[in-house]
Amino acid sequence: MTKFHAQSGPLGRRTPLLATLLASAGGLALLAPQAAFAAADRAAPLPDTGAAAASSAQTPPKDGELTDIVVTATRSGAESLQKVPIAVSVVNVDQVTKSGQGNLSDLAKFTPSLVITEGAPGFNKFNLRGLATGGYVTSDTSDRPLVAVYLDDTPISVQGQTPDLKVYDLDRVEVLRGPQGTLFGAGSMAGTVRFVTAKPDARSFFGTAEASGSTTEHGAGSYNVRGMVNIPLIKDQLAVRGNIFVGNDGGFIDNIGQHKVNNANSNRSTQGRVAVRWTPTDKLIVDGSFTYEDSRAKGLNTGLDGLAPYTYESNGAEGTRDLFKLYTGGFDYDAGFANLIVTGAYTDRKIGFNASPDPQIGYYFASYYAPYTGAGKYPLYNPPASYNHAVTSLIPAENYTINQKLNDFMAEARLVSKNDGPIKWTVGAYYEKQNRHLVQDIPVAGFDTLSYQNAAFGPFATPSGLYDSKTVDGAFNSNDIFSGLQDVHEHQFAAYADGTWHVTDRLDLTAGLRYFNFKESYYLYEGGAFGVLLGKDAQGRTTGITQSITSTLKSNGVNPRANISYKLDDNVLIYAEAAKGFRYGGANQPVPLGTAGLAGRCTTQLNAYGYTAAPGTFGPDKLWNYTIGEKAKLAGGRVTLNASAYYIDWSDVQTRLRLNCSYFFTDNKGKIASKGVELEAAVKATRNITLNGSFSFNDSNARGDIPTVGAFDGDRTPYSPQVTASAGAFYDTDLGSGSLHLQATYKYISSQQTTFNNYSTTLDPKTKQLIVDKTSNGGASQTFAVIPESHNASASITYDVGQFEFGVFGNNLFDGVKVIDIQRATYYAIYQAGSRVTYARPRTIGVRAKVKF
Repeated sequence: MTKFHAQSGPLGRRTPLLATLLASAGGLALLAPQAAFAAADRAAPLPDTGAAAASSAQTPPKDGELTDIVVTATRSGAESLQKVPIAVSVVNVDQVTKSGQGNLSDLAKFTPSLVITEGAPGFNKFNLRGLATGGYVTSDTSDRPLVAVYLDDTPISVQGQTPDLKVYDLDRVEVLRGPQGTLFGAGSMAGTVRFVTAKPDARSFFGTAEASGSTTEHGAGSYNVRGMVNIPLIKDQLAVRGNIFVGNDGGFIDNIGQHKVNNANSNRSTQGRVAVRWTPTDKLIVDGSFTYEDSRAKGLNTGLDGLAPYTYESNGAEGTRDLFKLYTGGFDYDAGFANLIVTGAYTDRKIGFNASPDPQIGYYFASYYAPYTGAGKYPLYNPPASYNHAVTSLIPAENYTINQKLNDFMAEARLVSKNDGPIKWTVGAYYEKQNRHLVQDIPVAGFDTLSYQNAAFGPFATPSGLYDSKTVDGAFNSNDIFSGLQDVHEHQFAAYADGTWHVTDRLDLTAGLRYFNFKESYYLYEGGAFGVLLGKDAQGRTTGITQSITSTLKSNGVNPRANISYKLDDNVLIYAEAAKGFRYGGANQPVPLGTAGLAGRCTTQLNAYGYTAAPGTFGPDKLWNYTIGEKAKLAGGRVTLNASAYYIDWSDVQTRLRLNCSYFFTDNKGKIASKGVELEAAVKATRNITLNGSFSFNDSNARGDIPTVGAFDGDRTPYSPQVTASAGAFYDTDLGSGSLHLQATYKYISSQQTTFNNYSTTLDPKTKQLIVDKTSNGGASQTFAVIPESHNASASITYDVGQFEFGVFGNNLFDGVKVIDIQRATYYAIYQAGSRVTYARPRTIGVRAKVKF
């Protein structure tokens, strides 16, 4: 069971501007100075990784031209970014490193349409192209990602919990926008993010060592050290490449509660990766790797807006832990007519989450059924009329804990034809088995004797007649408000085919299909005061009725895509695509039914929404995406200009109905339409100066009422900024015996809202239409807030001399990014100093040094 917070603020409805934007796309492209990553002149060459990846034979640019970027986004070989007829961006890792950035959330600063909200390291939400219905819930194992995250060919994303692997020792990061269901499968409805690693090189020995340190306004200092070494074991045949990262991100949130500590949200991360490549012949490449991450945050990136900025109040410890291990292996064999590529991976991951939202249990310890004595027993205090720090400090620490174990095995095989005939094709099969075990627990010291349980509900079914969480309510232990267990076992199989017919030298027709078959078994148990219904035993004593369910789910289907592209000449490509995306369904947690108390409230609201009971499972949702676009290299290779416009029809949307009894469930309800434009450009302005930038506009709205999320027809989707824009300037010149690199970047994200509108809604009992519920909070939503727009400016200076590189960097220089998420307090608001807000890291200044050998 999960408690929900809420928000408030004005709601402004906007008239769709897509037609205007499409009409002026060319003008906007010129106004947006550049597009991110289209072609950075300092991009490092890409190593040979066989037919499935890029070739090291990257031709150096002619003087004054932009460097050509090679990608493997279509999984059918290396291609120039400018010749791939899909909407894809490439993050230049060298620029990211020089800017002193590298956290997972930093990726959103370098690509259009992508927004990443990070509440703590490894706890994040990816949004692309306005496809969202709300925030993620940490305890909901059935909440599935809309953006798939891959490390090479291995999916590593879990909704809201993608490991924060540092952007280091990578060739590049590819961001594919729009559904990628044919080649990447479920979870890629909105797009795919691929981390493409650098591979071992058997030709030479080399390496790097790097250290950096920084200071953050309002917070503590940070540091990290990293190193990479490439060792040929057998000349031109066998090599190993290893890298290690150790860092500490200083905290910037102060906790003023009983768990008092300054800079509470510091994070320490240790990561390593070892990769081996064996090329016994020119026809066979064998790869293996092991990736490790141990990240431990001592707090969350949240504060309370009723306190001073960057300040929080809790009486217990908070933080996260992510222990991630990934083993991969595979080979690429040139069979003459095609390449056979086989990959396998095993993920062993443990995720921990600790919070202490003590205010949400404050009412348990206030004087309702007994006079206040102040003697260290129930009641601990009189209910305050409004927030009072002295009272809040008396609430026992709520040690809200979620621990997950995830084991995932996947295997994939595909044949990729040569591109030397009229038809280029890829066929493959994919299998995945995932086991996920989640334990949710809320121990609270003294709860059994200090709360109103004994005064209000006894005698209990215990020898003494006094309350005991374990004996009465089936909690894991005594003094335990809630205990929950979820076991999820999933199997999926998919077969796919994708082919391109080169009709002429200029015209290509592409079609693809993916068949999927998915099975899930789900078990849930809930105990403790938050998880049971009250009942009576044979002696008439109060006891809890624990909840448990076992359910199964099966689904299968076919997802197609079609693409047509035409080369106006060697430098200009236009394309159009229609593609279907999908996401698997899942099982719901139970919602109690009854006539009184908590169960009575749940039942009443279920009935108000037309349900006699919460559905046990929900099915897949799906969408169709229609895109037109162009890619152009102009002015003799000095300018690239890429643009795309899209329309997305999302149906049977998986939406979560949050009941006022604090339970929730997911159902397939409603439709959402998303449309927008994306522009990227790069300009080699002079021999020394490169400019780039991007712009995206999105208009994503409910199509018709969606009662489960309280959305009226036309309401804008939450967590979906209408505008994102970026600009960058890069200057390179020789200076003395070395070279100087200066870069300055800026990213703008417009405001977002946390729910569809600022109304409290229900269904009209007669018409069954969605209406504003004036009886609840006067019709005002308790979960709505507006996340302000952000302006992120960064700059760095790097001097490279021989084997050494020295740099100075600054991020969020004007503190233009502050609040990135908001969760309002609801029924326990008097015990909390305002809404819970998630902060971005404030202004940070640092230095770095690197040695190459």
